[in-house]
Amino acid sequence: MNSLKILTNISKALFIVFIPVVILLTALQYYSFNQDFYMRQFRKYDISTVTTMNEKDLGRVSEKIISYLRDEDDNLNIEAVIQGKTREVFEEREKLHMVDVKDLFLRGYDLRNISALIALISLVAVLLLSNRKARDLYQTLFLAGVIPIILMVVLSILLTIDFNKYFNYFHEIFFTNDLWLLNPETEVLIQMLPLGFFIDISSRVISWFLGISAVMTITSFIELKKISKA
Repeated sequence: MNSLKILTNISKALFIVFIPVVILLTALQYYSFNQDFYMRQFRKYDISTVTTMNEKDLGRVSEKIISYLRDEDDNLNIEAVIQGKTREVFEEREKLHMVDVKDLFLRGYDLRNISALIALISLVAVLLLSNRKARDLYQTLFLAGVIPIILMVVLSILLTIDFNKYFNYFHEIFFTNDLWLLNPETEVLIQMLPLGFFIDISSRVISWFLGISAVMTITSFIELKKISKA
């Protein structure tokens, strides 16, 4: 195998690995920063009754959370009327947990952007290095779609069987403390964002991921068929 072929295969492998990361994190960030999605969830789970905050205050607080996670705000200090009294919405433990969450999001931005750059460079490398440009291009796109689809279907099955179990695994892997273990009886953050919220956001992210991957897989498969018949 000559050096150009080896470099082409390495480039293909890098694209196959990193483009799914870009798709997944982009979809996750879209829903995480979509205030309309938050407000629909608040109405779905009757969060106004649970927290005793009115919809206007819920909107202000969700906007604050989104700005904080985007690194447009450096704190979560905000007041609202809760149980008939004006008070700070989040207590110290909740704020400390959100520091960890924000750090995870910022690392996610970096990972998404680096992955996008690697995927772009890899795809360009495939086009420049390959002597079968069209075939290698569509083979790469096909594998970059079909392999993640298989993995995501497996993950979806696991989450459907026991979402809470794997949600807890996620926290244990990515957080080095127990600040994420909040009390739903007293702490507003978990009242605003119950388990159902995370089930819904996960299902939407997975649906978008599978949809984009399926389009990539089907399109490239059709093009490969045309090439094989040519």
